[in-house]
Amino acid sequence: MTETKKTTATNDVKVRLRQHKFTFESAPLKADGTVDEANKKEISVTEQFPGRRDAVAILDDARGAAGIVRESNFLDAIFDKKSNILIEPQTLGWEYFDTHTGLGDFYVETLSFLQG
Repeated sequence: MTETKKTTATNDVKVRLRQHKFTFESAPLKADGTVDEANKKEISVTEQFPGRRDAVAILDDARGAAGIVRESNFLDAIFDKKSNILIEPQTLGWEYFDTHTGLGDFYVETLSFLQG
């Protein structure tokens, strides 16, 4: 499920060295709030490591007073296009997860990647 891509033979080594690819299952939510299992699909995600300093800053900014990462603050930073962390698909964000399942799996994978 999780793959960290490492390459050394091309000029864009630094860019591709810390890309993270993973998949998670997502299904649309029906108008009544139930999950539309018939339309469940796998979403392939590619993320780019922002560099150690930016990763630490994102994690620090997302921590609450007790030192625990607050999901909403963390995901705000990830979904921010300026962070350049979420490469594909660009459609993922709060609007997507308002109408689809899978946010928990996406969060855990992304948090683990930036903490690594």
